[in-house]
Amino acid sequence: MSNFSINVTFTDKQQKIYKEWQEHIKAIYGEYGSYSHTFHSDGIGMHISVYSHKTKTTLELTDFDDF
Repeated sequence: MSNFSINVTFTDKQQKIYKEWQEHIKAIYGEYGSYSHTFHSDGIGMHISVYSHKTKTTLELTDFDDF
């Protein structure tokens, strides 16, 4: 039996948005803090969101143009 594996790759657009968001958090709080990433598929596309425990906010990265 093999181990379960999940692989999610951000698009260039998602990566840019994610990095900019992280840099804003660091500029305000002096650190990035920790994050929880949520991924789920609805059969059409991959929904991606990132929760910042430092700011208690969620960044929605789902790219509906890719659906």
